[in-house]
Amino acid sequence: MKGKIKSTHKKFKKESMKHLYKEIESKTKINSYQRRSYLEELSEHLHLPADVIAGAPIITATGRNEICLENYKGIIEYNGDFIKVQTKACRICIEGKELNILYFTEDEMRITGFIHAIYYQ
Repeated sequence: MKGKIKSTHKKFKKESMKHLYKEIESKTKINSYQRRSYLEELSEHLHLPADVIAGAPIITATGRNEICLENYKGIIEYNGDFIKVQTKACRICIEGKELNILYFTEDEMRITGFIHAIYYQ
């Protein structure tokens, strides 16, 4: 035997590990995006809307001049140009001109004015 035979075991092991980790990373990314909360799963099995069970905020806009916001926790900031409200899931920011809170109860508020934008933070 004149030529030596090289083992390709180490090279094969390296490449297979790269391939294996690449698949694991892609699967975990997909799973984190597709993951649903317990309340979403429960609402689907009970055939009830998710907002009822989870207390998700419900925003009903009537044109550009009126918003009804349900299921909120509290008002964080309020002035004529900007209203920031905390909900269970996120913060909702409403931008506009001459904004006014007509009324608010424990779980509902009505905002009027010239509404430019609604942001979720």
